[in-house]
Order: sequence, then structure tokens, then C-alpha cells
Amino acid sequence: MISVISVMNNETIAREFLLRGLSRQNSKFELLLVDNRASTYKSASQSHNHSGIKAHGDYLMFVHQDVLLLSKNWLREAEEWLSTQSRVGLAGVAGMIKPKFANQIEICTRYYLLRKLGKGYLWYHRYGRGNVFHGSERTRALPWLGRFISDIAPVQTVDELVLIVPTGVFESVKFDESVCDYWDLYGVDFSLTVSQKGYKVCVLPCSVLHRSTGKITKFFLSSLRKLITKHEQEKMINTTWGPCATKKELMELFWAHNPRKMSNLIRALA
Repeated sequence: MISVISVMNNETIAREFLLRGLSRQNSKFELLLVDNRASTYKSASQSHNHSGIKAHGDYLMFVHQDVLLLSKNWLREAEEWLSTQSRVGLAGVAGMIKPKFANQIEICTRYYLLRKLGKGYLWYHRYGRGNVFHGSERTRALPWLGRFISDIAPVQTVDELVLIVPTGVFESVKFDESVCDYWDLYGVDFSLTVSQKGYKVCVLPCSVLHRSTGKITKFFLSSLRKLITKHEQEKMINTTWGPCATKKELMELFWAHNPRKMSNLIRALA
């Protein structure tokens, strides 16, 4: 059985997306809906850790309130996919493969050039995996830029919109409330943490509709700085927001989106 855990701050959105999708599931599940309209919890990590220890399922599925499961068999199929794998530490519905390049500068400049040329989608098509649509059923829902899959796909990191953790893994690994002290990057951190402990990180071929595409805030960048300090041995962290170098000076330059300095760096590499 899957325990579905979600933080709600907008009841209308939760009913239109998450709760509607759950209402038509044909398998048993447990729902822990955390009402955070009074801002009781200051971060997703804090809320998920508090709720996760109360759950009774074999798997804990931490999911955004604006996610619609696109099949009545969604939960059952997710469990079936997971049962075919050994030592899964984390599964999601969207994730990124770690690129193989010579160094951090090369990766960031290649991604930057693609974005500058209006071809950033090529990065996601090559390294992104997952069956996710963005938008609403009332408007035209657009597929995300990653490659759709028909089988489980190994990835470096998983996006936070859906995180499925085996209960046994959660008993020994919790979300990091000090590094991810807001509502960003907790899935990326968890991905890297369980991977370092010898578990698999993967994306399931289960389709969802996600209302929001999110946005980068000052809190995101604060968490990002702490994330790369914790995981500097990774050298490069590929996220659904883009690649992230663990060399701090390069990370600050890249995420500041400073065209002049990036252009100078590219010319120096030429």
C-alpha cells in the first residue's frame, strides 16, 4: 500500500488536482493531507519528516497538491513497477540523468549556449526523463521537455512534484531540514543522499498532469548554496531546473544569469 502525503495551502487546487485523481484510484491507499494554510510548517522537509513517521504504507508518496494522476490504475501500477526493482531509494515521475563531460565549466557553458540560442529544450530531451504534462485540462496541457519513457529510467536526481520512498529507506534517511529549509530542492538532496548510501534513484513511466512549473526565488538560491556544499563530491548536479556545478564561483556566476561574464568565460575557453 502507498501512503500519499501532501502539503495543502489551497483547498480549491487540491480538490481539482490531487484529490480528484486519488478519488478514482482502484487500489487501497492511505492519505495524509497536511493543512498548511496557517503556515504551520516552514519547509517541505519539516512537514514531510513529521508526516512520514505517521504513515503506515509500504511506500511513502510525497506529492504536490497540484498534481493530477492520469490513470485510475496509477497507484497500483507504481507499486508494481517498484516491486520489480531491488534497492530503490527514491522514485519519481520526472528526473535528470547526470551528464558526462570533461569538467564543470564545459557542462555549464554548453547549457548556457543552448539557452542563449533558444534551444534549451535539447538539454532536457537528452538528459530529462518522465511522463509529465504541465498546465490544466481546461487549457492545452503541454508535455515537459524531457524524454517520455515506457520503462523505469535511472536518473541522478528526481523532481519534487512526486517523490516515492520505500518506508524502510525513510526509517534511516530523512529529508534534510537544515539544507532544505524552505520548499525547494529537497528532492534533489534526497536523491543524492540515498544514492550515496547505495540505493537506486529512478523515474517511473507513470503519467501525471502538473499545474505549476514553479519559479526560482531567493530561497531557492539559498538552499542551492547549501546543497552544493553538502554534495561537492558530485562535481555536477543535474536538476530539472538545469545543471548545477559544485564549484561555488561557477555556480554563482551561472545562476546569476550574467550574460557578459558568461560570454567572457566562453571566449576564454575557445
